[in-house]
Amino acid sequence: MAREGNTTANSIDLTQPKPDNQTNRFISSPKISSSQDIEDGGNSRDLLEDLGISNLQFRSLFDNLPQGVALYKMVFDKDGVPVDFILLESNKAYDDIHFFKRERIGKKATELDPNIKNGSVDWLCFYGKVAATCVPEQLETYFEPKDKWYQIYAYSPKKTYFVSVFMDITEQKKKNAMELSEEEKWEQQLFLSEKRYRKLYETSQDGIMERDLKGRMVDCNKAYAKMLGYSKNELRLMTAQQLIPEKWHEQREKTVNKVLQTGRSIVFEREYKRKDGTVFPASVRTWPSTDAKGKVIGIWSIVRDITEQKEYQKNLLDHANDLEKIVEDRTKQLKDSERLAAIGQTAAMVGHDLRNPLQSITGELYLAKSEVETLPQGEVKNNLAESIQIIEEQSAYMDKIVSDLQAFVRPIRIDKQPISLTELVAAVLASVAIPENIKMNMDMKTDFPKVKADAQLLKRVLINLVTNAVQAMPDGGELTVSAELNSQNQAVVAVQDTGVGIAEKIKNQIFTPLFTTKPRGQGFGLAVCKRVIEAHGGSINFESQEGKGAKFTIQFPAN
Repeated sequence: MAREGNTTANSIDLTQPKPDNQTNRFISSPKISSSQDIEDGGNSRDLLEDLGISNLQFRSLFDNLPQGVALYKMVFDKDGVPVDFILLESNKAYDDIHFFKRERIGKKATELDPNIKNGSVDWLCFYGKVAATCVPEQLETYFEPKDKWYQIYAYSPKKTYFVSVFMDITEQKKKNAMELSEEEKWEQQLFLSEKRYRKLYETSQDGIMERDLKGRMVDCNKAYAKMLGYSKNELRLMTAQQLIPEKWHEQREKTVNKVLQTGRSIVFEREYKRKDGTVFPASVRTWPSTDAKGKVIGIWSIVRDITEQKEYQKNLLDHANDLEKIVEDRTKQLKDSERLAAIGQTAAMVGHDLRNPLQSITGELYLAKSEVETLPQGEVKNNLAESIQIIEEQSAYMDKIVSDLQAFVRPIRIDKQPISLTELVAAVLASVAIPENIKMNMDMKTDFPKVKADAQLLKRVLINLVTNAVQAMPDGGELTVSAELNSQNQAVVAVQDTGVGIAEKIKNQIFTPLFTTKPRGQGFGLAVCKRVIEAHGGSINFESQEGKGAKFTIQFPAN
Protein backbone atom coordinates (compact mmCIF):
# COMPACT_ATOMS: atom_id res chain seq x y z
CA MET A 1 0.00 0.00 0.00
CA ALA A 2 1.25 3.46 -0.81
CA ARG A 3 1.60 5.58 2.31
CA GLU A 4 2.45 9.17 3.07
CA GLY A 5 5.47 9.75 5.27
CA ASN A 6 8.84 8.10 5.68
CA THR A 7 9.07 4.30 5.50
CA THR A 8 12.11 2.12 6.23
CA ALA A 9 12.78 -1.56 5.57
CA ASN A 10 11.81 -4.02 8.27
CA SER A 11 14.65 -5.25 10.44
CA ILE A 12 13.80 -8.91 9.72
CA ASP A 13 16.11 -10.13 6.91
CA LEU A 14 14.89 -13.26 5.24
CA THR A 15 15.85 -13.89 1.60
CA GLN A 16 13.22 -13.78 -1.11
CA PRO A 17 12.76 -16.77 -3.47
CA LYS A 18 15.20 -16.45 -6.35
CA PRO A 19 15.06 -17.99 -9.84
CA ASP A 20 17.51 -20.77 -10.88
CA ASN A 21 19.57 -19.25 -13.74
CA GLN A 22 20.00 -22.59 -15.53
CA THR A 23 16.50 -23.90 -15.36
CA ASN A 24 14.60 -20.60 -15.04
CA ARG A 25 12.65 -22.24 -12.27
CA PHE A 26 12.13 -20.97 -8.76
CA ILE A 27 14.10 -22.71 -6.08
CA SER A 28 11.38 -22.09 -3.52
CA SER A 29 7.89 -20.71 -3.35
CA PRO A 30 6.36 -19.18 -0.21
CA LYS A 31 3.70 -21.32 1.36
CA ILE A 32 1.26 -20.30 4.12
CA SER A 33 1.21 -22.64 7.10
CA SER A 34 -1.88 -24.73 7.73
CA SER A 35 -2.57 -22.85 11.00
CA GLN A 36 -3.16 -19.74 8.92
CA ASP A 37 -5.29 -21.35 6.25
CA ILE A 38 -8.64 -20.30 7.67
CA GLU A 39 -7.67 -16.79 8.75
CA ASP A 40 -5.30 -15.96 5.91
CA GLY A 41 -7.22 -17.56 3.08
CA GLY A 42 -5.46 -20.93 2.71
CA ASN A 43 -2.49 -21.97 0.60
CA SER A 44 -1.80 -19.40 -2.10
CA ARG A 45 -0.64 -22.10 -4.53
CA ASP A 46 -3.95 -23.92 -4.13
CA LEU A 47 -5.75 -20.67 -4.78
CA LEU A 48 -3.78 -20.07 -7.99
CA GLU A 49 -4.57 -23.55 -9.22
CA ASP A 50 -8.20 -22.95 -8.30
CA LEU A 51 -8.09 -19.83 -10.46
CA GLY A 52 -6.63 -21.82 -13.39
CA ILE A 53 -3.11 -20.36 -13.13
CA SER A 54 -0.05 -22.55 -12.54
CA ASN A 55 2.41 -21.49 -9.88
CA LEU A 56 5.22 -21.30 -12.45
CA GLN A 57 3.16 -19.07 -14.74
CA PHE A 58 2.13 -16.87 -11.90
CA ARG A 59 5.64 -16.48 -10.49
CA SER A 60 7.13 -15.86 -13.92
CA LEU A 61 4.54 -13.21 -14.60
CA PHE A 62 5.05 -11.59 -11.22
CA ASP A 63 8.81 -11.35 -11.20
CA ASN A 64 9.18 -10.15 -14.79
CA LEU A 65 6.60 -7.39 -14.68
CA PRO A 66 8.01 -3.84 -14.27
CA GLN A 67 4.84 -2.96 -12.38
CA GLY A 68 4.41 -3.90 -8.76
CA VAL A 69 1.77 -6.66 -8.52
CA ALA A 70 0.34 -8.36 -5.42
CA LEU A 71 -2.49 -10.73 -4.64
CA TYR A 72 -4.50 -10.16 -1.44
CA LYS A 73 -7.47 -11.63 0.36
CA MET A 74 -9.92 -9.15 1.94
CA VAL A 75 -11.14 -9.81 5.50
CA PHE A 76 -14.73 -8.76 6.26
CA ASP A 77 -16.50 -8.65 9.61
CA LYS A 78 -19.89 -10.27 10.24
CA ASP A 79 -21.67 -7.21 8.82
CA GLY A 80 -19.75 -7.34 5.56
CA VAL A 81 -17.54 -4.35 6.43
CA PRO A 82 -13.89 -4.64 5.27
CA VAL A 83 -11.57 -4.63 8.28
CA ASP A 84 -8.21 -5.91 6.93
CA PHE A 85 -6.54 -7.68 3.98
CA ILE A 86 -3.88 -10.39 3.81
CA LEU A 87 -0.87 -10.49 1.45
CA LEU A 88 -0.85 -13.83 -0.45
CA GLU A 89 1.68 -13.18 -3.25
CA SER A 90 3.78 -10.25 -4.50
CA ASN A 91 6.49 -9.66 -7.09
CA LYS A 92 9.88 -8.05 -6.60
CA ALA A 93 8.77 -4.67 -7.98
CA TYR A 94 5.89 -4.57 -5.48
CA ASP A 95 8.19 -5.58 -2.61
CA ASP A 96 10.67 -2.87 -3.58
CA ILE A 97 7.95 -0.23 -3.61
CA HIS A 98 6.76 -1.20 -0.12
CA PHE A 99 10.11 -2.30 1.34
CA PHE A 100 8.59 -5.76 1.86
CA LYS A 101 10.61 -8.82 2.82
CA ARG A 102 9.51 -12.28 1.70
CA GLU A 103 8.53 -13.27 5.26
CA ARG A 104 5.66 -10.78 5.00
CA ILE A 105 3.72 -13.18 2.82
CA GLY A 106 0.63 -14.29 4.77
CA LYS A 107 0.60 -11.24 7.02
CA LYS A 108 -2.30 -8.79 7.48
CA ALA A 109 -2.01 -5.26 6.14
CA THR A 110 -2.40 -3.87 9.66
CA GLU A 111 0.58 -5.95 10.74
CA LEU A 112 2.66 -4.83 7.79
CA ASP A 113 1.77 -1.19 8.30
CA PRO A 114 0.10 -0.17 11.62
CA ASN A 115 -0.56 3.31 10.17
CA ILE A 116 -2.43 2.06 7.12
CA LYS A 117 -5.72 3.58 8.32
CA ASN A 118 -4.24 7.05 8.82
CA GLY A 119 -3.03 7.74 5.28
CA SER A 120 -4.54 10.00 2.68
CA VAL A 121 -6.20 7.01 0.96
CA ASP A 122 -8.77 4.81 2.66
CA TRP A 123 -7.28 1.53 1.42
CA LEU A 124 -9.83 -0.60 3.27
CA CYS A 125 -12.65 1.17 1.48
CA PHE A 126 -10.86 1.20 -1.90
CA TYR A 127 -9.83 -2.46 -1.93
CA GLY A 128 -12.88 -3.61 0.01
CA LYS A 129 -15.19 -2.32 -2.70
CA VAL A 130 -13.23 -4.18 -5.38
CA ALA A 131 -13.14 -7.44 -3.38
CA ALA A 132 -16.85 -7.24 -2.56
CA THR A 133 -18.20 -6.20 -5.96
CA CYS A 134 -15.54 -7.62 -8.36
CA VAL A 135 -15.66 -4.23 -10.11
CA PRO A 136 -12.18 -2.83 -10.96
CA GLU A 137 -11.09 0.50 -9.46
CA GLN A 138 -8.06 2.74 -9.95
CA LEU A 139 -6.53 5.85 -8.44
CA GLU A 140 -3.31 7.86 -8.34
CA THR A 141 -1.32 8.58 -5.20
CA TYR A 142 2.02 10.03 -4.17
CA PHE A 143 4.38 7.74 -2.20
CA GLU A 144 6.67 9.97 -0.17
CA PRO A 145 9.30 7.33 0.88
CA LYS A 146 10.06 6.69 -2.80
CA ASP A 147 9.35 10.27 -3.89
CA LYS A 148 7.25 8.81 -6.68
CA TRP A 149 3.75 8.90 -8.08
CA TYR A 150 1.92 5.63 -8.68
CA GLN A 151 -1.23 4.70 -10.50
CA ILE A 152 -2.94 1.89 -8.59
CA TYR A 153 -5.23 -0.47 -10.47
CA ALA A 154 -7.18 -3.07 -8.50
CA TYR A 155 -9.36 -5.90 -9.80
CA SER A 156 -10.88 -9.05 -8.31
CA PRO A 157 -10.31 -12.45 -9.96
CA LYS A 158 -12.62 -13.98 -7.38
CA LYS A 159 -14.88 -12.50 -4.71
CA THR A 160 -13.01 -11.48 -1.51
CA TYR A 161 -9.69 -11.62 -3.43
CA PHE A 162 -8.10 -8.75 -5.30
CA VAL A 163 -4.98 -7.98 -7.27
CA SER A 164 -3.23 -4.64 -6.72
CA VAL A 165 -1.07 -3.26 -9.53
CA PHE A 166 1.29 -0.31 -8.88
CA MET A 167 2.51 1.54 -11.98
CA ASP A 168 5.22 4.19 -11.65
CA ILE A 169 3.92 7.36 -13.34
CA THR A 170 6.47 9.72 -11.84
CA GLU A 171 8.11 10.59 -15.16
CA GLN A 172 4.76 11.16 -16.76
CA LYS A 173 3.83 13.41 -13.85
CA LYS A 174 7.06 15.36 -14.27
CA LYS A 175 6.47 15.67 -18.00
CA ASN A 176 2.95 16.86 -17.40
CA ALA A 177 4.24 19.31 -14.84
CA MET A 178 6.57 20.80 -17.46
CA GLU A 179 3.67 21.23 -19.86
CA LEU A 180 1.18 22.64 -17.45
CA SER A 181 -0.99 25.32 -18.93
CA GLU A 182 -2.55 28.16 -16.99
CA GLU A 183 -5.62 26.02 -16.56
CA GLU A 184 -3.55 23.13 -15.18
CA LYS A 185 -1.78 25.47 -12.78
CA TRP A 186 -5.15 26.48 -11.52
CA GLU A 187 -6.03 22.80 -11.02
CA GLN A 188 -2.81 22.36 -9.04
CA GLN A 189 -3.74 25.27 -6.83
CA LEU A 190 -7.17 23.74 -6.47
CA PHE A 191 -5.56 20.50 -5.39
CA LEU A 192 -3.50 22.28 -2.72
CA SER A 193 -6.58 24.17 -1.65
CA GLU A 194 -8.45 20.89 -1.36
CA LYS A 195 -5.70 19.53 0.89
CA ARG A 196 -6.02 22.57 3.12
CA TYR A 197 -9.77 22.09 3.07
CA ARG A 198 -9.34 18.44 4.03
CA LYS A 199 -7.21 19.42 7.01
CA LEU A 200 -9.81 21.95 8.10
CA TYR A 201 -12.53 19.37 7.44
CA GLU A 202 -10.93 16.78 9.71
CA THR A 203 -9.96 19.16 12.52
CA SER A 204 -13.34 20.92 12.74
CA GLN A 205 -15.10 20.59 16.12
CA ASP A 206 -18.46 20.48 14.32
CA GLY A 207 -19.64 17.34 12.58
CA ILE A 208 -19.53 17.57 8.76
CA MET A 209 -21.29 14.99 6.58
CA GLU A 210 -22.24 14.50 2.91
CA ARG A 211 -25.08 12.30 1.63
CA ASP A 212 -26.03 11.42 -1.92
CA LEU A 213 -29.50 11.83 -3.39
CA LYS A 214 -30.50 8.38 -2.14
CA GLY A 215 -29.69 9.31 1.42
CA ARG A 216 -26.49 7.24 1.65
CA MET A 217 -23.55 8.80 3.44
CA VAL A 218 -20.67 9.63 1.10
CA ASP A 219 -18.24 10.95 3.69
CA CYS A 220 -18.01 12.50 7.15
CA ASN A 221 -15.32 13.97 9.34
CA LYS A 222 -14.03 12.56 12.63
CA ALA A 223 -16.09 14.95 14.72
CA TYR A 224 -19.35 13.71 13.18
CA ALA A 225 -18.45 10.06 13.81
CA LYS A 226 -17.33 10.78 17.37
CA MET A 227 -20.46 12.84 18.06
CA LEU A 228 -22.66 9.84 17.19
CA GLY A 229 -20.39 7.14 18.60
CA TYR A 230 -20.02 5.21 15.33
CA SER A 231 -17.06 4.52 13.04
CA LYS A 232 -17.08 5.96 9.52
CA ASN A 233 -17.57 2.50 8.04
CA GLU A 234 -20.60 1.90 10.28
CA LEU A 235 -22.10 5.24 9.29
CA ARG A 236 -21.72 4.44 5.58
CA LEU A 237 -24.03 1.47 6.07
CA MET A 238 -26.69 3.45 7.96
CA THR A 239 -29.56 5.58 6.74
CA ALA A 240 -30.26 9.08 7.99
CA GLN A 241 -33.47 7.85 9.63
CA GLN A 242 -31.46 5.48 11.83
CA LEU A 243 -29.56 8.43 13.33
CA ILE A 244 -32.52 10.58 14.38
CA PRO A 245 -35.58 9.83 16.55
CA GLU A 246 -38.71 8.92 14.62
CA LYS A 247 -40.48 12.19 15.47
CA TRP A 248 -37.89 14.04 13.31
CA HIS A 249 -38.19 11.86 10.19
CA GLU A 250 -40.88 13.97 8.54
CA GLN A 251 -38.96 17.18 9.27
CA ARG A 252 -35.85 15.74 7.61
CA GLU A 253 -37.72 14.82 4.43
CA LYS A 254 -39.26 18.28 4.16
CA THR A 255 -35.92 19.97 4.81
CA VAL A 256 -34.03 17.90 2.21
CA ASN A 257 -36.72 18.52 -0.40
CA LYS A 258 -36.68 22.27 0.27
CA VAL A 259 -32.88 22.44 -0.02
CA LEU A 260 -32.89 20.50 -3.31
CA GLN A 261 -35.75 22.57 -4.73
CA THR A 262 -34.48 26.02 -3.74
CA GLY A 263 -30.74 25.39 -3.86
CA ARG A 264 -30.37 27.42 -0.67
CA SER A 265 -28.93 26.51 2.71
CA ILE A 266 -31.26 26.04 5.67
CA VAL A 267 -30.48 26.27 9.40
CA PHE A 268 -32.69 24.33 11.81
CA GLU A 269 -32.65 22.28 15.01
CA ARG A 270 -33.34 18.59 15.53
CA GLU A 271 -32.30 15.71 17.79
CA TYR A 272 -29.81 12.94 16.99
CA LYS A 273 -29.54 9.45 18.48
CA ARG A 274 -26.13 8.13 19.49
CA LYS A 275 -25.00 4.51 19.21
CA ASP A 276 -25.57 4.04 22.96
CA GLY A 277 -29.19 5.17 22.57
CA THR A 278 -28.84 8.61 24.18
CA VAL A 279 -30.38 11.58 22.38
CA PHE A 280 -28.89 15.07 22.06
CA PRO A 281 -30.10 18.35 20.50
CA ALA A 282 -28.22 19.75 17.51
CA SER A 283 -28.14 22.82 15.30
CA VAL A 284 -27.86 21.83 11.63
CA ARG A 285 -26.95 23.79 8.51
CA THR A 286 -27.74 21.98 5.24
CA TRP A 287 -26.98 22.99 1.65
CA PRO A 288 -26.79 21.28 -1.78
CA SER A 289 -23.73 19.29 -2.84
CA THR A 290 -22.79 19.74 -6.52
CA ASP A 291 -20.31 18.23 -8.96
CA ALA A 292 -17.79 20.12 -11.12
CA LYS A 293 -20.54 21.06 -13.57
CA GLY A 294 -22.83 22.43 -10.89
CA LYS A 295 -25.21 19.49 -10.95
CA VAL A 296 -26.78 18.69 -7.56
CA ILE A 297 -25.59 15.27 -6.41
CA GLY A 298 -26.56 15.34 -2.72
CA ILE A 299 -26.48 17.49 0.39
CA TRP A 300 -23.87 18.72 2.87
CA SER A 301 -24.66 19.18 6.55
CA ILE A 302 -22.80 20.75 9.45
CA VAL A 303 -24.03 19.39 12.78
CA ARG A 304 -23.29 21.08 16.11
CA ASP A 305 -24.12 19.53 19.49
CA ILE A 306 -26.01 22.24 21.42
CA THR A 307 -26.64 20.31 24.64
CA GLU A 308 -24.75 22.88 26.74
CA GLN A 309 -26.47 25.77 24.96
CA LYS A 310 -29.90 24.25 25.64
CA GLU A 311 -29.01 23.68 29.28
CA TYR A 312 -27.83 27.27 29.57
CA GLN A 313 -31.07 28.53 27.98
CA LYS A 314 -33.12 26.40 30.38
CA ASN A 315 -31.21 27.71 33.39
CA LEU A 316 -31.59 31.26 32.11
CA LEU A 317 -35.34 30.75 31.69
CA ASP A 318 -35.60 29.26 35.19
CA HIS A 319 -33.72 32.24 36.62
CA ALA A 320 -35.98 34.62 34.70
CA ASN A 321 -39.07 32.87 36.08
CA ASP A 322 -37.63 32.96 39.60
CA LEU A 323 -36.84 36.64 39.23
CA GLU A 324 -40.34 37.35 37.93
CA LYS A 325 -41.84 35.51 40.92
CA ILE A 326 -39.61 37.43 43.33
CA VAL A 327 -40.70 40.71 41.75
CA GLU A 328 -44.36 39.66 42.04
CA ASP A 329 -43.89 38.65 45.67
CA ARG A 330 -42.06 41.86 46.53
CA THR A 331 -44.73 43.93 44.77
CA LYS A 332 -47.45 42.09 46.67
CA GLN A 333 -45.59 42.55 49.96
CA LEU A 334 -45.23 46.27 49.24
CA LYS A 335 -48.93 46.58 48.45
CA ASP A 336 -49.80 44.56 51.56
CA SER A 337 -47.49 46.75 53.64
CA GLU A 338 -49.12 49.88 52.29
CA ARG A 339 -52.55 48.37 52.89
CA LEU A 340 -51.68 47.31 56.42
CA ALA A 341 -50.23 50.73 57.15
CA ALA A 342 -53.52 52.31 56.04
CA ILE A 343 -55.45 49.79 58.17
CA GLY A 344 -53.19 50.56 61.11
CA GLN A 345 -53.78 54.28 60.83
CA THR A 346 -57.53 53.73 60.54
CA ALA A 347 -57.55 51.31 63.47
CA ALA A 348 -55.60 53.71 65.68
CA MET A 349 -57.96 56.55 64.81
CA VAL A 350 -61.13 54.47 65.27
CA GLY A 351 -59.85 52.96 68.52
CA HIS A 352 -59.05 56.40 69.90
CA ASP A 353 -62.32 57.94 68.76
CA LEU A 354 -64.52 55.06 69.98
CA ARG A 355 -62.84 54.11 73.23
CA ASN A 356 -63.84 57.26 75.17
CA PRO A 357 -67.53 57.27 74.06
CA LEU A 358 -67.75 53.53 74.86
CA GLN A 359 -66.45 54.13 78.34
CA SER A 360 -69.05 56.87 78.83
CA ILE A 361 -71.83 54.60 77.55
CA THR A 362 -70.69 51.79 79.86
CA GLY A 363 -70.74 54.16 82.85
CA GLU A 364 -74.18 55.52 82.03
CA LEU A 365 -75.53 51.99 81.52
CA TYR A 366 -74.29 51.04 84.96
CA LEU A 367 -76.14 54.00 86.51
CA ALA A 368 -79.28 53.35 84.47
CA LYS A 369 -79.24 49.69 85.45
CA SER A 370 -79.02 50.68 89.13
CA GLU A 371 -81.95 53.08 88.83
CA VAL A 372 -84.10 50.51 87.02
CA GLU A 373 -83.56 48.03 89.80
CA THR A 374 -85.23 50.51 92.24
CA LEU A 375 -88.42 50.63 90.17
CA PRO A 376 -91.43 48.58 91.21
CA GLN A 377 -92.04 45.30 89.45
CA GLY A 378 -94.02 45.61 86.31
CA GLU A 379 -93.96 45.77 82.53
CA VAL A 380 -92.06 49.09 82.43
CA LYS A 381 -89.25 47.74 84.61
CA ASN A 382 -88.96 44.56 82.53
CA ASN A 383 -88.85 46.50 79.26
CA LEU A 384 -86.17 48.88 80.55
CA ALA A 385 -84.07 45.97 81.87
CA GLU A 386 -84.30 44.17 78.51
CA SER A 387 -83.28 47.35 76.63
CA ILE A 388 -80.33 47.92 78.97
CA GLN A 389 -79.16 44.29 78.41
CA ILE A 390 -79.27 44.73 74.61
CA ILE A 391 -77.32 48.00 74.88
CA GLU A 392 -74.73 46.27 77.11
CA GLU A 393 -74.29 43.43 74.58
CA GLN A 394 -73.83 45.84 71.69
CA SER A 395 -71.40 47.95 73.70
CA ALA A 396 -69.39 44.83 74.51
CA TYR A 397 -69.34 43.91 70.82
CA MET A 398 -68.18 47.41 69.91
CA ASP A 399 -65.48 47.14 72.56
CA LYS A 400 -64.35 43.83 71.01
CA ILE A 401 -64.06 45.52 67.61
CA VAL A 402 -61.86 48.23 69.10
CA SER A 403 -59.76 45.62 70.95
CA ASP A 404 -59.26 43.57 67.76
CA LEU A 405 -58.25 46.66 65.82
CA GLN A 406 -55.74 47.70 68.46
CA ALA A 407 -54.41 44.15 68.82
CA PHE A 408 -53.82 43.96 65.08
CA VAL A 409 -51.89 47.22 64.76
CA ARG A 410 -50.06 46.98 68.09
CA PRO A 411 -46.54 45.45 67.85
CA ILE A 412 -46.58 41.88 69.19
CA ARG A 413 -44.20 41.33 72.08
CA ILE A 414 -43.53 37.69 72.89
CA ASP A 415 -42.77 36.62 76.45
CA LYS A 416 -41.81 32.96 76.13
CA GLN A 417 -42.05 30.89 79.28
CA PRO A 418 -42.23 27.11 79.84
CA ILE A 419 -45.90 26.15 79.72
CA SER A 420 -47.94 22.97 79.82
CA LEU A 421 -49.63 22.69 76.46
CA THR A 422 -52.05 20.10 77.87
CA GLU A 423 -53.25 22.49 80.59
CA LEU A 424 -53.45 25.40 78.14
CA VAL A 425 -55.67 23.46 75.71
CA ALA A 426 -57.91 22.31 78.57
CA ALA A 427 -58.30 25.94 79.72
CA VAL A 428 -59.21 27.04 76.20
CA LEU A 429 -61.91 24.39 75.86
CA ALA A 430 -63.32 25.35 79.26
CA SER A 431 -63.55 29.03 78.29
CA VAL A 432 -65.42 28.51 75.01
CA ALA A 433 -69.13 27.73 75.10
CA ILE A 434 -69.51 24.47 73.21
CA PRO A 435 -73.11 23.46 72.31
CA GLU A 436 -74.40 20.06 73.37
CA ASN A 437 -74.78 18.91 69.74
CA ILE A 438 -70.99 19.10 69.23
CA LYS A 439 -68.86 16.16 70.37
CA MET A 440 -65.55 17.28 71.90
CA ASN A 441 -62.29 15.27 71.54
CA MET A 442 -58.93 16.14 73.10
CA ASP A 443 -56.11 14.01 71.64
CA MET A 444 -53.03 14.73 73.74
CA LYS A 445 -50.68 12.68 75.89
CA THR A 446 -50.88 13.29 79.63
CA ASP A 447 -47.09 13.46 79.84
CA PHE A 448 -46.75 15.94 76.97
CA PRO A 449 -43.50 17.87 77.62
CA LYS A 450 -43.57 21.57 78.37
CA VAL A 451 -42.92 24.02 75.55
CA LYS A 452 -41.69 27.61 75.54
CA ALA A 453 -44.34 30.09 74.37
CA ASP A 454 -46.30 33.19 75.38
CA ALA A 455 -49.21 31.59 77.23
CA GLN A 456 -51.66 34.51 76.89
CA LEU A 457 -51.06 35.04 73.17
CA LEU A 458 -51.12 31.31 72.38
CA LYS A 459 -54.35 30.95 74.38
CA ARG A 460 -55.91 33.78 72.36
CA VAL A 461 -54.95 31.99 69.11
CA LEU A 462 -56.47 28.68 70.23
CA ILE A 463 -59.66 30.36 71.51
CA ASN A 464 -60.06 32.02 68.12
CA LEU A 465 -59.56 28.71 66.27
CA VAL A 466 -61.89 26.75 68.55
CA THR A 467 -64.56 29.47 68.35
CA ASN A 468 -64.38 29.48 64.56
CA ALA A 469 -64.69 25.67 64.52
CA VAL A 470 -67.80 25.78 66.75
CA GLN A 471 -69.39 28.48 64.57
CA ALA A 472 -68.69 26.35 61.47
CA MET A 473 -70.96 23.58 62.90
CA PRO A 474 -74.37 25.25 63.47
CA ASP A 475 -76.10 21.87 63.13
CA GLY A 476 -73.65 20.04 65.39
CA GLY A 477 -70.64 17.88 64.62
CA GLU A 478 -67.31 16.81 66.05
CA LEU A 479 -64.47 18.99 67.31
CA THR A 480 -60.98 17.54 67.81
CA VAL A 481 -57.95 19.29 69.32
CA SER A 482 -54.66 17.38 69.08
CA ALA A 483 -51.01 18.12 69.80
CA GLU A 484 -47.66 16.41 69.16
CA LEU A 485 -43.92 17.02 68.77
CA ASN A 486 -42.64 16.42 65.21
CA SER A 487 -39.20 15.21 64.13
CA GLN A 488 -37.93 18.82 63.95
CA ASN A 489 -38.78 19.31 67.67
CA GLN A 490 -41.68 21.58 66.82
CA ALA A 491 -44.94 21.71 68.73
CA VAL A 492 -47.82 20.95 66.35
CA VAL A 493 -51.38 21.78 67.48
CA ALA A 494 -54.37 21.02 65.23
CA VAL A 495 -58.00 22.14 65.57
CA GLN A 496 -60.31 20.10 63.35
CA ASP A 497 -64.06 20.31 62.77
CA THR A 498 -66.66 18.55 60.64
CA GLY A 499 -68.50 21.71 59.70
CA VAL A 500 -69.33 23.55 56.50
CA GLY A 501 -65.71 23.86 55.34
CA ILE A 502 -64.11 26.67 53.34
CA ALA A 503 -65.03 27.45 49.74
CA GLU A 504 -62.20 27.00 47.25
CA LYS A 505 -62.55 30.53 45.86
CA ILE A 506 -61.84 32.22 49.22
CA LYS A 507 -59.03 29.99 50.53
CA ASN A 508 -56.30 32.44 49.51
CA GLN A 509 -58.02 35.24 51.46
CA ILE A 510 -58.52 33.51 54.80
CA PHE A 511 -55.64 35.29 56.58
CA THR A 512 -56.25 38.66 54.90
CA PRO A 513 -57.13 41.49 57.34
CA LEU A 514 -60.75 42.75 57.15
CA PHE A 515 -61.81 39.64 55.16
CA THR A 516 -64.65 37.66 56.80
CA THR A 517 -67.57 35.44 55.84
CA LYS A 518 -69.44 36.06 59.08
CA PRO A 519 -72.40 38.48 59.24
CA ARG A 520 -70.92 40.12 62.35
CA GLY A 521 -67.20 39.66 61.79
CA GLN A 522 -64.39 42.15 61.20
CA GLY A 523 -61.83 39.81 59.66
CA PHE A 524 -59.05 40.35 62.19
CA GLY A 525 -59.18 37.03 64.09
CA LEU A 526 -57.15 34.80 61.75
CA ALA A 527 -54.92 37.69 60.71
CA VAL A 528 -53.95 38.22 64.38
CA CYS A 529 -53.46 34.43 64.82
CA LYS A 530 -51.04 34.42 61.90
CA ARG A 531 -49.04 37.33 63.32
CA VAL A 532 -48.82 35.72 66.76
CA ILE A 533 -47.63 32.32 65.49
CA GLU A 534 -45.12 33.88 63.09
CA ALA A 535 -43.81 35.98 65.98
CA HIS A 536 -43.18 32.66 67.78
CA GLY A 537 -41.05 31.59 64.77
CA GLY A 538 -43.73 29.23 63.51
CA SER A 539 -46.48 29.00 60.89
CA ILE A 540 -50.22 28.41 60.59
CA ASN A 541 -51.84 26.42 57.78
CA PHE A 542 -55.15 24.86 56.98
CA GLU A 543 -56.75 22.23 54.78
CA SER A 544 -60.44 22.10 53.98
CA GLN A 545 -63.00 20.66 51.62
CA GLU A 546 -66.27 22.49 51.25
CA GLY A 547 -69.02 20.65 53.11
CA LYS A 548 -66.54 18.33 54.90
CA GLY A 549 -65.02 20.55 57.55
CA ALA A 550 -61.64 22.19 58.07
CA LYS A 551 -58.39 21.56 59.91
CA PHE A 552 -56.18 24.43 61.12
CA THR A 553 -52.65 23.55 62.22
CA ILE A 554 -50.14 25.72 64.04
CA GLN A 555 -46.53 24.75 64.61
CA PHE A 556 -43.69 26.53 66.37
CA PRO A 557 -40.33 25.62 67.96
CA ALA A 558 -40.87 23.76 71.22
CA ASN A 559 -37.75 25.29 72.80
